[in-house]
Amino acid sequence: MNITELDKKILFELDKDGRAGFSKIARVIGTTPQVVKYHYERLMETGIIKNFWAFIDYDKAGYSFFWGYWLKFSGLTREDEEKMYADFRENKFIPIIMRCDGYADVLLGITGKDLFHHNEVLNSVFAKYGKFIAASDIVVGLGFIKFPRTYLIGKQNESREFSVSGGTKKIVPLSEVDRKILSILQINGRMEFTKIAKILGVSVGLAHKHFNKLVKDQVITKITYTLDYQKIESILYRILFKIVQYDEKRVDDLYDFCAMHPNVINYVKIMGNWQLILDIEIESRKDLRDLIREIKNEFKDIIHQVEINEIYEIDKFTQMAIEYPELMK
Repeated sequence: MNITELDKKILFELDKDGRAGFSKIARVIGTTPQVVKYHYERLMETGIIKNFWAFIDYDKAGYSFFWGYWLKFSGLTREDEEKMYADFRENKFIPIIMRCDGYADVLLGITGKDLFHHNEVLNSVFAKYGKFIAASDIVVGLGFIKFPRTYLIGKQNESREFSVSGGTKKIVPLSEVDRKILSILQINGRMEFTKIAKILGVSVGLAHKHFNKLVKDQVITKITYTLDYQKIESILYRILFKIVQYDEKRVDDLYDFCAMHPNVINYVKIMGNWQLILDIEIESRKDLRDLIREIKNEFKDIIHQVEINEIYEIDKFTQMAIEYPELMK
């Protein structure tokens, strides 16, 4: 489905602030709140925007163990596959499920409050589905940096804006109300405070107060959205990089390149067989090849290997466990 230039401007503003009101967006892009509302509702009704969610610093929320598992499957029937993914979706300690073509068939993000908890979750996955797993690769998350989608407005990220999850090494004390708000906003990041308050059985003022503190403490660093890439012109690629001959200045140069580039939306520092993940939203495979060629040529002294995954479906994508999923049922 084609999206208009006005749609793109609205999407850009919603990526900057997923809770922005129609009047605020209208002032920025030079139109009326009614026009913004019409286009927003169209983006939601057609499913171009799948959902809004809170980008949370998982370290501050107490989930310091965030590991990624790239899995290749063998012998899965369609029925087995659907049962498996339904099971993954129900597991609140698997906050990331990205189905892909390329290096792997799926990326699972598994989170835990300590190593033992993490292993419990991992063992439960392999106990049920290990017979279908032909190969696996593990990466340990060291920090997740999110850049604005400046490609939507045809510009580079000249201001170097970014939001961060992980790598902060600081746990913020959170109340039960705080954690329930985090669960709600990971499922529906634009939910009105009146509805949040009703679900929690507290006043609107108290719900607002807790939210503001979560933002002030940078537990919530952004409200953004997930797109349905089958309904728009862009494709999402999650790309693995192996860094060799580590040179801090050259790695910083690579970061600066990614921070400025309009199509790089996530920069994920990892440890293991790979050292970096880039999420790239781009119009075509040809455009991706050109970008990867540019990166490999510019940083040939530190990049040893690249593996490309085209993400065709995102079942879940958040940064910590949804601890109270029952609140939204």
